[in-house]
Amino acid sequence: MIYDSASRNQLYLPQRWYSRGYKWWLLGHVLNHRWKMLIITVTTVIGIFLQTLIPFILGYVFETIPSGDLSLILSAGTLVIAIGLMKLATNSIAAALNEIIAQYVEMQIRIEFYQNLETKSMSFHDTARAGDLIQMATGDTRQINASISPGVRITVTTVFTLLFTWIAMFIASPTLSMVFLFTLPLYIFFLARFGKKLHPLSKQRQACVARMNAELQENLTGVRVVRTFSVQEQEIEKFSSTLENLEDILKVRGVTSAFYIPSLVLGITTAFIFIAGVYLMDITLLGVANVSIFGYSVYIQSVGMGEIITFLGLTSILAMPTMFLRWILDMTLLGFAGAARIFNVVIHDNVIETGDYIPEKEPQGQVTFENVSFSYKEDSPSVLYNIALTIKPGETVAIIGPTGCGKTTLGKMIYRLYDVTKGSVLIDNVNVKDWDIKTLRCLVGVIEQDTFLFSTSIRNNISYGKDNATNEEIMAAAIAAQAHDFIQEFSEGYDTIVGERGVTLSGGQRQRVAMARGFLADPRILIMDDATSAVDASTEARIQKAILNLQEGRTTIIITHRLATLKTANKIIFMERGNIVRVGTHAELITSFAPYRRIFRRYMTLPPLVIEGN
Repeated sequence: MIYDSASRNQLYLPQRWYSRGYKWWLLGHVLNHRWKMLIITVTTVIGIFLQTLIPFILGYVFETIPSGDLSLILSAGTLVIAIGLMKLATNSIAAALNEIIAQYVEMQIRIEFYQNLETKSMSFHDTARAGDLIQMATGDTRQINASISPGVRITVTTVFTLLFTWIAMFIASPTLSMVFLFTLPLYIFFLARFGKKLHPLSKQRQACVARMNAELQENLTGVRVVRTFSVQEQEIEKFSSTLENLEDILKVRGVTSAFYIPSLVLGITTAFIFIAGVYLMDITLLGVANVSIFGYSVYIQSVGMGEIITFLGLTSILAMPTMFLRWILDMTLLGFAGAARIFNVVIHDNVIETGDYIPEKEPQGQVTFENVSFSYKEDSPSVLYNIALTIKPGETVAIIGPTGCGKTTLGKMIYRLYDVTKGSVLIDNVNVKDWDIKTLRCLVGVIEQDTFLFSTSIRNNISYGKDNATNEEIMAAAIAAQAHDFIQEFSEGYDTIVGERGVTLSGGQRQRVAMARGFLADPRILIMDDATSAVDASTEARIQKAILNLQEGRTTIIITHRLATLKTANKIIFMERGNIVRVGTHAELITSFAPYRRIFRRYMTLPPLVIEGN
């Protein structure tokens, strides 16, 4: 693995392989195995050379048959068998090494792709379809594997078989070689035409398969929504339409492959050579040495039966590379289509670049926003406008405001789930972009309203991010989050599997497990985004006590409308339309700020409004 200091990204290849496009990038992965490639080439060439000797042996035998030398025929047969065994050995070595290369390249590309996804910013993941990315990591990488093995060996075999066979043809019969050359341009023309027609179809196929997988993944994930709104028929119709589109593409590819004209051209060429050879043998036996072609007298070298047999044997050898060329074009273009899709993600510039700052002593946890503005896309309106705010170490700050005012986004700026568009966010007076990203995210703990649990045990979900956590620490975190009691009610306790996204737990249970995960991380800066929204009042009261204990000695940012939480905050930030419009304590805002008072007038008797200046 290579570290690129300019982009601060880990690359699996030198930068030059990325600058030339996806074909060079794929080639760079393959050429990481140069010595294996060299052995494949050498063994394949030896096998091809041995194969081209067989027609010459057969031609020589046909020439000597009239002499009745049966021992020569037996020797020739033994030699052919020996050549076949040697060719089998060389093919086996080449095939084994080719498979090793293919499996390793597939693994490396998949790791590179996955690692690259893990470094992408959330703006990339906001627009990417999960099913499409899954298809790239699975189907496209498998297609690349198929294009490499046996693609590399077959490509080497095809190239050198064509080369050796053409050379052998000129050695065997210069006269018949001239006949063959007349059809060669037609052969090459139809081969190029086949590849040109197949290339766009391969891209369409990969894109359609990815779309199919994306729709399938979304429907399986959102199956409850689909059934709640009774839209199964619409979803089936949409999925069927995608499959029909894929079927149309595959049928066109199949028909294109079926009408593979180079095979027909080679067959016609073989017949034409046989007719021409018999004709030339006939006229040379009659003593005619010159024939007229387009008014020109051409000298014809004598052609014998053995020569014709040898030449036809060499021509038959071309049948294999001709069919291989079809397979190579078919599989290679599919592999290239998959490589292009993966490569476009790998080189996508929307990557969070990590800094290298790691504090030498325990961080204090001061958070500063310096004129921060943010928009999710370049052409979209801003979500935050010139936010200036300092949160002191150990301070508890509550952020409140109407839906869509930017309070959740403000929290995500701190741990770089998104990067600011303008301005800067600092922790302990160091820009978060300069922090080592892993250190930064260990420093900041997040408990969100929209909890995500992995399809594993409750124990593993709580200890996620802290692999060395002891059972006592996990249990203590669960007790603090008021989760221990309901966990104990399960027959398997902390080893209970929660299902995909925690589907076997209620909303409140999922939220408490997520809170336990946040408590266990023991971060210096804690961000809680409406973390108790899915729990009942009595449970919230117990959790609130745990939160108060957790807040001691750490900077806490709480995004909430819960009155009990707001009362404990050192200060409250009231936001509206991406701006901070007022800062104060609960006591100050409830008596002097009308928008804040309106939030609670349904739930409590408000104190008299104090007009500023009176």
